[in-house]
Amino acid sequence: MTRAVITECNDKRYLLIYEENGLAECHPLTKDNALQIGNIYIGRVEKTVKNIQSAFVRLDEKHVGYLPLDDKPAKILNRALPKGLPSIAECDKVLVQVEQEPLKLKQAKVTGNISLSGNYVALDLLEGMVGVSNKIRDVERANQLKAMVPSDMPYGVIFRTACEQAEDAVILAELQMFRNQMDVLLHRAEYERNTGLLQGGKPEYLAILEEYGWTRIDEIQTDMHEIYTELSDKIPSLGATNFCERAAQSESDRNKVENLQPRLLYYEDEYPLCKLLNLESEISHLLDKHVWLKSGGFLVIEPTEAMVVIDVNTGKSIGRKRQEEHLLKVNCEAAVEIAKQLRLRNLSGIILVDFINMKQTESREQLIRILKSALRKDKVPSRFVDVTALELYEITRKKIRKPIYELLDT
Repeated sequence: MTRAVITECNDKRYLLIYEENGLAECHPLTKDNALQIGNIYIGRVEKTVKNIQSAFVRLDEKHVGYLPLDDKPAKILNRALPKGLPSIAECDKVLVQVEQEPLKLKQAKVTGNISLSGNYVALDLLEGMVGVSNKIRDVERANQLKAMVPSDMPYGVIFRTACEQAEDAVILAELQMFRNQMDVLLHRAEYERNTGLLQGGKPEYLAILEEYGWTRIDEIQTDMHEIYTELSDKIPSLGATNFCERAAQSESDRNKVENLQPRLLYYEDEYPLCKLLNLESEISHLLDKHVWLKSGGFLVIEPTEAMVVIDVNTGKSIGRKRQEEHLLKVNCEAAVEIAKQLRLRNLSGIILVDFINMKQTESREQLIRILKSALRKDKVPSRFVDVTALELYEITRKKIRKPIYELLDT
């Protein structure tokens, strides 16, 4: 069972994802959403830097974003470009969308390919492009979805995983809604004189839940009335029920609503939800650089400016007989835990892991297989790269949001 929980602990809001009753993701929610993923701005180009093929765009008084020029060119609002010159110049007014939050010393990454997304479809400015989620393996269903796109559609369309089981009428209604929204948005941009925020993105918790995938979530629970109300209004397809009332239901009654995926529960018990979840202790563990393994070994996780370094130690783990087999067991346990910690702590970029050295090639190959399998469970693109000459295992994980230690740094 997969459960999402939105609650508050020590004046900080959190979105928590539990998979099989274990905490899999922890997202501290920022109170100041002035600059968040999905925001659409009319910006002013401050300068272009040819050697990195990027432009720096002033979004508002406080924020600057960088725009890669090898991506789809941003829509220029103050002048018409000559044919064959899809470049932008300083002082151009451009329409951009925040694609990645500011990370450390880097500005927010923005794109000129404006997109709007929902439960079933996503629209962007890549006219003529029609895509279907790779997770929809049914070729016949994929072709049916592609055939739904009207011949006069001026935008690119991507059908999301939830389309596989959804009714066509529901999908078409959302497609038309986003087409109308995109028409209005581009019309407003054409006639807007001022720069700055044109349209805010979704609330942060909604964007994270959407990225995770609604179809993967069985239940959403919150003790915050405004969040519960907002979810009830924005996602009417969710089955809403009071937590205490649901606990009192008979098993047969509960089975009747199992098809309502995900269920929306409002927690009203006097005992605080954050204490029930032992959230304060969980967060403390996520900020500790030491992580103990069941075998007695432990990890040391050290984020640095350039990369994340992880050391695997045998610790209290003892295996005098069959040394190689024992070391492999500790390393394999560490590999699974490392993949879990990368998700929990939202660590990204270059990650170097110093596993315990093993002599046999077969042992190293088995460790790599387990590491790759564990990384595949992550929704954020993560992959094993190689083993260096010094037997350090290289991993990369895409940077999207700030790591938890930065968000909780007071």
